[in-house]
Amino acid sequence: MSIKFTAIPTEIANNWRNGGTDAHGLLPEHRISDGGAPCRHCLKNIPEGKGVLLGAYKPFQSIGAFSEIGPIFICEDNCQRFEDKNGALPPVIAEREQFLIRGYSADEKIDYRTGQIVKVKELLEQAEKIFAYQDVAFIHIRSAAYSCFTTRIDRAS
Repeated sequence: MSIKFTAIPTEIANNWRNGGTDAHGLLPEHRISDGGAPCRHCLKNIPEGKGVLLGAYKPFQSIGAFSEIGPIFICEDNCQRFEDKNGALPPVIAEREQFLIRGYSADEKIDYRTGQIVKVKELLEQAEKIFAYQDVAFIHIRSAAYSCFTTRIDRAS
């Protein structure tokens, strides 16, 4: 099975950059990167000294107990959305040590068989194991330390 990494939609990034509000209806906060802020759109670390937008993001369509909202960073300047063409790890993933991953059903509920902290070198293998459960529709990669949404993994078509 092949997988792909799915960054946040460009429409959301552009909305924030153009004065739109986040998932809480607030304007994103402007900050300056220390070099370690991971953009959820290009899936790269935002270079030190560059502008960052920090806002609340809900990576779900539904409303319910599992549809968490949390903080994410995006580049304040336009950036190219990460497009997974060959299954390679996005830079923001490859440059870190470990992540929390968990699978979700098509109706966006956590599959409790899947949640785990994994080393980056084991991430692809563990994602494949999670997708062996046919009722898992997608996987979230989240910060191991803070549980912030980083990106999504989907089955490649």
